[in-house]
Amino acid sequence: MSARFLGLFLLLASGLLVSGKPASAQYPNPGPASQPDMPVPGISLSRPRFSADAAIQPGTGGAPEVRIDYRVGRSELLFQRTPDGYRAGYEIRVIFYKDPKQKPVAGDSFTRDLKVSAYSETVMQGVDIIDHVTFRVPPGKYNLQVDLTDLNAENTSSTSFEFEVPNAPAGPVWFTDLTLGTFRPDSLRPGTGEVDPNPSRRYGENLSRLVVSAEVVDGRPETAPDSVYRLHYEVMSDVRTSVAKGDTLLPRRGTRTPFVIRPELQVLDPGAYDVVVELASHVPPAAKGKKPTPIRRVKSFTVEQTVRSTALDPRTALEVLRYVATDSELREMDRLSTSEERTAFWEEFWRLRDPSPETSTNEARDEFYKRVQYANQHFGAGTPGWRTDMGHVYIRFGQPDEVVRNPFRFEGPPEEIWYYYRERLTFFFVDLDGFGRYELDEARSSKLE
Repeated sequence: MSARFLGLFLLLASGLLVSGKPASAQYPNPGPASQPDMPVPGISLSRPRFSADAAIQPGTGGAPEVRIDYRVGRSELLFQRTPDGYRAGYEIRVIFYKDPKQKPVAGDSFTRDLKVSAYSETVMQGVDIIDHVTFRVPPGKYNLQVDLTDLNAENTSSTSFEFEVPNAPAGPVWFTDLTLGTFRPDSLRPGTGEVDPNPSRRYGENLSRLVVSAEVVDGRPETAPDSVYRLHYEVMSDVRTSVAKGDTLLPRRGTRTPFVIRPELQVLDPGAYDVVVELASHVPPAAKGKKPTPIRRVKSFTVEQTVRSTALDPRTALEVLRYVATDSELREMDRLSTSEERTAFWEEFWRLRDPSPETSTNEARDEFYKRVQYANQHFGAGTPGWRTDMGHVYIRFGQPDEVVRNPFRFEGPPEEIWYYYRERLTFFFVDLDGFGRYELDEARSSKLE
């Protein structure tokens, strides 16, 4: 383990943060939850950190295959020096478990080598390892576990997610699962480029380069007269508000016709979104008396807080930081007067908290906004979830070790009690008006400093 990783590990394990104060005090980093938050499907929690996603595609002979895309940064792997440069190796292992008994149905492991000539190539940012493996499994619902082992460091990290392999298509014309990625323009040939899969489905500064790809599969004879497909796409927020939509015509290119859709997305509020694509033409016939239903595919993605989204409303973006800012930073925030000053403060705030500045990720910032997003999704009742008392506590301390709910109380309104054992904190929340707006009972709760 390198000195940098060892220092970060000890910092998190001890519960102490940069200021030297305990996690229950005012601190400059959000810090780890007492009990780790639920893992994000498709994203590993430990090193080597990687992301993975699955999609259905037609295989040899037209039978559906499951394609597992994965992505890992070069800096996540340990390179060893060799006579002609540097070498790293990893093993990717995929297991299909059958729910609910967790019975293995299929799986395999694959070994990959990576050789570079100079040390600078081992830590290159934006040049991630992107690859995929394919499997053929029977229709059904699965829990996929993906393990990635750094063969030099002998470290293994894992992630899992649910995936369903459908039965035979409803008709001769259908299209595959959606794959989300990013567009990489070709600087030598303007207007052209390539698409890199983004298995994590998380977007920040690269949101404007989000692309959606799939294939229309047509089993009819090549002489079929209607050789143009009509596609409709829409991007929806988690409250079902449309933020982008459009239609496109796709000429047939044989049995398999790939397509790429690039929605016009510049800046979106942080949160969860869905991409919906419908094959509006060639709709399979419906049962008698029923309306035909277009073939539809949906894929979710997450938008993270970025400098650009902060610039849209820098005052609100700084307000949530007050939960974890130091006293000196709070005083500095009160002196900011322009949008430019607030945006610059936000950038510096998170730069100082980046535990691994040599990488493209900022773990402290990502953890913080993951909690903000969770608060907005679960604690909002007529107001943004991060502004509520529950949101305040969750953002600062993460997932409680234990939650006790008392929805029916003869002696008072409904209440929830959150316990954080490591920090020795207890928070009582009461629903005074019966509308789910739980407020902190300060008299019975631990004090929020």
